[in-house]
Amino acid sequence: MIIRSKAPFRVSFGGGGTDLPPYCVEHKGCVINTTIDRHVFITLKPREDTSIHINALNFNKEYDFEIGDKDYSEEFEIFKGVVNVLEVKEGFDITVYSELPAGSGMGGSSSLSVALIGAFNRYYDFGFTSHEIAQKAYDIERIELAQKGGYQDQFAAAYGGLNFMEFNEVIKVFPVHTSPEMINELQYRMILCYVGGSHFSSDIQHDVIEGYEVERKSFMDSMQDLKNVAYGMREIMESKDLTRLNEFGELLHQGWLAKKSLSDKISNKNIENFYITSRKFGVLGGKLLGAGGGGHLLLFSDPKEKYRVIQKLEEIGGKIVNFHFNSRGLEVWKI
Repeated sequence: MIIRSKAPFRVSFGGGGTDLPPYCVEHKGCVINTTIDRHVFITLKPREDTSIHINALNFNKEYDFEIGDKDYSEEFEIFKGVVNVLEVKEGFDITVYSELPAGSGMGGSSSLSVALIGAFNRYYDFGFTSHEIAQKAYDIERIELAQKGGYQDQFAAAYGGLNFMEFNEVIKVFPVHTSPEMINELQYRMILCYVGGSHFSSDIQHDVIEGYEVERKSFMDSMQDLKNVAYGMREIMESKDLTRLNEFGELLHQGWLAKKSLSDKISNKNIENFYITSRKFGVLGGKLLGAGGGGHLLLFSDPKEKYRVIQKLEEIGGKIVNFHFNSRGLEVWKI
């Protein structure tokens, strides 16, 4: 029996960073995000021994480890973490393919975790719900592997769609109720631009956690600003009033300013060059996706200026990524 699964990447509009413990446990965090039509694919095929053989198609790399290997200092540590936590006892050939590069800032590591857990869930008939798969992915990345980060990526990949999420002692996922017209118009005004580089999100998240532990007033104010942006965006989307979409773009800008204040590693000269250039030619607001340091800029453009903005971004070395919002989360099937 061969199992195949796919889990989507996500773009976060507002609130990113407030989903990071211990802040969200003590002060409640929230984000608004959506999944897109780019995925991580997993193919799971049983072996007759106790070896795990990984074929990473994107990187033209292969890697082998034995059941029970807990050396998480090497590559492919997520695979080891999933196998160990789920107590897998037999060998598998695992093929992985990602439609976006590593370090994209769109939750690819969590999409991988969710897709892998989903495949094992189907193979062994564990009966995990989407929520349980997301929680297990979080526990593997943050506890088993001790990687710093928040909650939103795992829950976005598992659930899919446009959601407002709240993070406290309990994680709650609320679909955003809006109209197809609002979704389509928001999609039309968005530009996704790869600006180069990648990021080490765990390092940046460490800076953010340190800022919280000091509890500077400026830090706490910025986190509140990020939450206000997320609440404001949900209210605009659920109003179904297309004339208010420019407010959404302005909130993106406010959120980006608040996010940058959390760590000096979040932005850099290259990122600022792309963002400032886009603002000169018709972008109302935007943000770097993910923890920061590199990856993709998500930009909200005046619709009349969208293609001029794209042209200017390409002139200075940006790579435009065509994408669409995607309402589906984790999907698993048997071959």
